Amino acid sequence: MSETSEVSAGPTDQFPIDELRLTTVGGREVSILRRGDGTVHAVRNWCPHKGAPICKVQPTGTAIPGPPGTLAWGHEGEILRCPWHGYEFDITTGARPYCDSTMRLRVYPARISDGEILVDLAPRRSGS
Repeated sequence: MSETSEVSAGPTDQFPIDELRLTTVGGREVSILRRGDGTVHAVRNWCPHKGAPICKVQPTGTAIPGPPGTLAWGHEGEILRCPWHGYEFDITTGARPYCDSTMRLRVYPARISDGEILVDLAPRRSGS
């Protein structure tokens, strides 16, 4: 049986619902977003484009594709926008929305257990 790579980010009451909170987890700068539905997102505070501290601002939404001449807004509260160059990343997947770029924000699996937020810092395996 393998050892767990989950590290406590702290008690849930230190992370207000729908507010991105920067903390240190296992020696890494990570931001935690706790949702009202019980889900938790954890992201590295480092933009993969040029290393900006991407967690300086709260998650927002983004313009979504639509018919010509229209403007629609979506994904409210799910997008982190780099403060230096405006690159956008989905906080749930790390991917850039509506873009075929391979550049991804580092996201960590996170969950709530016994009143603590646990973040899995294990490296991803290729193919998973």
